[in-house]
Parts: sequence; structure tokens; C-alpha cells
Amino acid sequence: MPTIHPSAVIEGDVQLADDVVVGPHSVISGTVRIGAGTRLVAQCYVTGYAELGERNTIWPGAVIGGPPQDLNFDHDCERPGLIVGNDNMFREGVTVHRGKTSEPTRIGNDNYFMTSTHIGHDSVLGDNIQMATGSMLGGHTIIDDRVIIGGGTAMHQFCRAGYGAFLSGGVATQLDVPPWFTLTSIGVCGSINIIGMRRSGMTTEEITTRKSVFRILYRQRRSIKSSLELLKQRGDDPVVAEYIDFIESSDRGICWGTNRNHVRK
Repeated sequence: MPTIHPSAVIEGDVQLADDVVVGPHSVISGTVRIGAGTRLVAQCYVTGYAELGERNTIWPGAVIGGPPQDLNFDHDCERPGLIVGNDNMFREGVTVHRGKTSEPTRIGNDNYFMTSTHIGHDSVLGDNIQMATGSMLGGHTIIDDRVIIGGGTAMHQFCRAGYGAFLSGGVATQLDVPPWFTLTSIGVCGSINIIGMRRSGMTTEEITTRKSVFRILYRQRRSIKSSLELLKQRGDDPVVAEYIDFIESSDRGICWGTNRNHVRK
């Protein structure tokens, strides 16, 4: 049987795995499913339609599955809800909002959300992501695997951070950050995540190719169109093809380079 503190409040259609721990003054309300090994430390709030996998830990003050911050959203509407994977850490004051369109907000596995981080409605997050204190994601953002977001950094709604991207602390972006590139100031990719690539076990050849792509995009004073044409000459290389696909699928466009005089179109 789950371990539930006498001061906890559980109401609605709630299903808890046998070894779930619900700590003091925690509230679970709505249509909620919580998997094995998950722990609500104390004073947590899980609400709406929410599916949480196994071995997640939720610290005091966190609100998981709250309604979107949208003046037109009916706060009594549980769907489309929130789906969370396994082995995620939600530290104090984290807020995760459920979806408001046709799909739930989704969070993968093995992610670490530090204090007071925010994940907006309809966002999709992968695995092995780290969000440092006070970082914020607007609604409909996409965060691929192994992304690191520094403290106090914000992403505009509908933006995407590609696999392995690094977003420095105290900055923001209204544009997409390509895979393994580093956001160094507002809307600017000033370098590449060399340390992250090495730690990932990436081959020297692949690292060299990614450096080459970075130079083409940000060091040769080319337009995005011209850069794409040049990259497509090497499109049979899977690493180069990854960047081509990322750029062509970007709705908001990719970040600037440090030389903002280059043409973007």
C-alpha cells in the first residue's frame, strides 16, 4: 500500500502504485496516475489529468500539472493533461503546466529541474535535460535530449533547443538553438558545446564536422539560404543532414551568430 501522511489530501480519480510515498501536506487532485517508487516529499501539488512514471521525486512547493497561464483556458478542464516519464527530479517551486490544445505536455526520463524552474503548457521535453534555478520555458517549446539550460534563462514560446545544446545562464532566446551549439547572449549562438560533445563520447570526426557546420552558419558572413545551399552539398553526411533538417523545420528561425550584420534570409 502507498505511504500517505495523515495531513495529505487526495481527491478525485487517483491511482498510486503500492510503494508511492505522499508526504505531509501534499495534495493530489483530479485524474492522476503515479508510478512505482515516486515520492512527494512534502507540500507538493499534483493536479489535472497527470500520468507520472516511476521513481520521480517532487520537492516542496512544486506544482505538477497545473492549468496553463492562459486567460481563456478553463481551469476545470483536465485534458489534454501531462505525461511524465521516469527518474525525474522536480526541486522546490518547480511548475509544470498541462497541455491546452490537442496534445499533453510531455516530459521524458532522467531530467533534473532545479528550484523555481517553469515548463509551459504543450511543451515537449526529452531525456537527460538539466534546467538550472529560475530558468523558464514558454508554451509549446521543444527541448531535445541532453540540453542544459542555465539559471534564469528563458525560451520564447514555440522555440526549440536541439540535441546537446547549451544555453548559458541569464540570457534568453526567441529563436531556435541548433544541436550542440551554445547560446551565449540573447538570441545569439556564440560558440559550440565542445565539452558536452566530448563527454557524450562523440567521435573526433563528428566533432570536427559539427565545428565545420558552425563556421559555415556563423563565421563566413553567409545568409541562411546560402549556408543551406553549401551544407546540402554535403547532405550525405548524417551529421550535416541533421543540421539541414533542423534549419528547414524551424518555424522561428535559428539564432544569430556573434556578427549580427550577416543576412538571415
